[in-house]
Amino acid sequence: MKSKSITLSLLTTLLISANMAYAQNDIKKEATVYQVEKRLDTYTRPITFTPTKAVAVNGAITENIMTTTQNILNKEAIFLKKGIVKPIGEDNFSAWEATSDEGGKNHNQTAPNPLTYYAVGSSSSLLTQVERSIKILGLDIEEVKVESKIFFRWSDTMTDKWSGYTDKVVSNILIKSNESPEKIKALKEMAIKAWAVGEGLANKSTIDVNILINTDRWAGLQPHNGKVGSPISKDNGRTISNVTPDLKLETIEIEKDTSVDMHNFPSTLEFSEIAIAESANDATRPYMHKIRAKSLTENYETWELYSDDSRGYEGIDKAPTSRDYFTLGTSFCLMSQLTATKGYFHKKGINIKNYRVEHQFNYQQDNFMTPAVNGHLDDVITRVIVTSDAKKESLIKYAKQALSMCFAGEGIQNETEMETTVYLNGKVVK
Repeated sequence: MKSKSITLSLLTTLLISANMAYAQNDIKKEATVYQVEKRLDTYTRPITFTPTKAVAVNGAITENIMTTTQNILNKEAIFLKKGIVKPIGEDNFSAWEATSDEGGKNHNQTAPNPLTYYAVGSSSSLLTQVERSIKILGLDIEEVKVESKIFFRWSDTMTDKWSGYTDKVVSNILIKSNESPEKIKALKEMAIKAWAVGEGLANKSTIDVNILINTDRWAGLQPHNGKVGSPISKDNGRTISNVTPDLKLETIEIEKDTSVDMHNFPSTLEFSEIAIAESANDATRPYMHKIRAKSLTENYETWELYSDDSRGYEGIDKAPTSRDYFTLGTSFCLMSQLTATKGYFHKKGINIKNYRVEHQFNYQQDNFMTPAVNGHLDDVITRVIVTSDAKKESLIKYAKQALSMCFAGEGIQNETEMETTVYLNGKVVK
């Protein structure tokens, strides 16, 4: 079947009418202006479970990432939302607030879409493992970066079997160096073995899912009117988010941005995200990266974000970690599916008042910073909170359909095809 590019926002006119998205009397007169990314001194932790940090033993490190999400009411951007992300029990890593948006026929996105965060996290996390492996092996590397493309798919759209998939993750490691191909091959193998995000994608992961209906567990997280003021976010005088010109990849083909014919909506939809991760060249934070990423879809921006994986170095973190982004992208993806499913269920006479998502992802690396390093995603906690006057059985079905539609969650729950190639001075190392 011919591949077509699609995003959730292109469903807006079909799935959600303006009068059902949010009632006018639910929207405050004054809108809160949000940043794309913002460091937080205080934050709201998940309230549907108690976040915990796993105890690391035998030279291992753990990163237990928690997220909470909240809708932002905006009639022009009905997929707009915000999330809080924080590594649990990590004093040297901050809590961050981020916003997410989708583009559309009459709406250019104001913040990165969920799968852009997902792609940013995946590519940056792999680059971190490559850089750490270079240090472990003592290699002389002039330059290294990661180019990636992730393929997503919807099947059985507009039906009760509507499902989302992460079909394939392509990750190309580009290296300039005088080191031998044999050493570069060993570098690739070590980095992949250490890549906990990649292991979580490649293999099935245990997910603890619970759906909470009409509980009072909102803790001030009711949605409010708001918008994103600018694509530029600054922290301590440094720009950490912005839009940038379209990407040019050396090793991956990029198709033109396309859209779907809304009058001939296909039952299967395929689209992709691309990203380039490279060092930010910060001497004080050696594992800080600049990542540029984009959904290959009409009215979507190319985003430039920064991540900081500089564990063990002095000073304050300068951006979210790569695993922050990957986890947050999963939470935002599920929120977008809940929005799309809300429209689909509205057409069936079932009205959803509110919803949000909470997550905890438990990453671990055994034998950290040694040749025997091994990374893995141990388990995931997923909570979906729904409020509605509809019957509980219908609301459970609503949440389960959104879970089934979530590309990011499917990529973690099931085995995903992983294709990782290393290039040395422009040539593939086999």
